Amino acid sequence: MNQILSSSENNRNTSTNKKTRKKIHPNFFKFQFIFCLVLSILVSGYYFYLQYDKKVNENLSEGIINNFSITSLYENYTPDYSTSLVQNSNSYQANSLAFSVVGLIEIKALGINYPIINEFSYALLKIAPCKFYGPNPNEVRKPLYCWT
Repeated sequence: MNQILSSSENNRNTSTNKKTRKKIHPNFFKFQFIFCLVLSILVSGYYFYLQYDKKVNENLSEGIINNFSITSLYENYTPDYSTSLVQNSNSYQANSLAFSVVGLIEIKALGINYPIINEFSYALLKIAPCKFYGPNPNEVRKPLYCWT
């Protein structure tokens, strides 16, 4: 009673579908597996390289903070606004980049403590925040037009 009835016409259609079906070569799956394996190794290697580079730059930033003295920034300060604070003894050399520090950013609630670098470049921006534009600390920006 529970037999599956099929006609001979249905049998012919299923047999022709099996013959016309394209057979996938087994080497294709091996190629896919090897490609995905190599790609995952490269991506994970790049990720670990970025983490290593981030750690090196964090250590460099901490070293700058440990060697930086805020009093040395203000020792050349003169209340006469005609001179500027160009002589900065807080010069550093890192990764073939020479730069100087003009201040510190410290946010105790977030636990953030970074130096402020005087020059701007993308390589220096990876180390610490950089001053993009404007006068140095304790320096007044001279007006464009002077009415005397």
